[in-house]
Amino acid sequence: MYFDYSEKPKEHKLYYAGKYLAKGLSYAVYKSVTVKGKENIPESGALIIAPNHIAFSDPAIIVANCPRTVHFMAKSELFETPLKAAFMRNMNAFPVKRNHFDRNALRRAEQILNGNGVLGIFPEGKRVKNSPPTESKKGVAYLAGRTGADVLPVCIYRAPDDTSAWHRLVLSYGDVIKNSELGFVGKDKSREVAEAAHLIMSRIIKLWEDENEGNSS
Repeated sequence: MYFDYSEKPKEHKLYYAGKYLAKGLSYAVYKSVTVKGKENIPESGALIIAPNHIAFSDPAIIVANCPRTVHFMAKSELFETPLKAAFMRNMNAFPVKRNHFDRNALRRAEQILNGNGVLGIFPEGKRVKNSPPTESKKGVAYLAGRTGADVLPVCIYRAPDDTSAWHRLVLSYGDVIKNSELGFVGKDKSREVAEAAHLIMSRIIKLWEDENEGNSS
């Protein structure tokens, strides 16, 4: 895997070029992209952006439509060749080995959040196409508990019955979940992390349901 964890997190210059390229490509790939709740994105402070995951293009859609620099945790397979790894690094992404307790990835995520940066991570840990979001894994809640970061639930929505290649997309930012709402106060951290993960995912599912109800009416 082509990634050097000893290098401190930084904002790569090509990120900004990639950001505008992603915005242009999103309008080429999708019939329309509607962004809601952008005013909910805090201007500063440690933040975890937690979206559902429906397509490979999801990180690009968020990067293109977020005023702050986002460091995405991405599957390690995207860093297996020098060319792919160089592109991912320049988009401020870093690898995580899925279905493992990846200490290197978790340390990198904590470095970003402890530096008041923005971390992007998909709570489901996989793509779920054309259906409601599923139950969350514990990564987002674990990192929020370790760093004190707030969490921004996000819904990426396409109508389940829209199977066309060129479809409408909605990116909906929800209300920030303050770290104090996640309940990290007791000694039983495993229970608190599980409950926090459920709370975060319930907010994402509610955003999805609101969009689906609006699409059906």
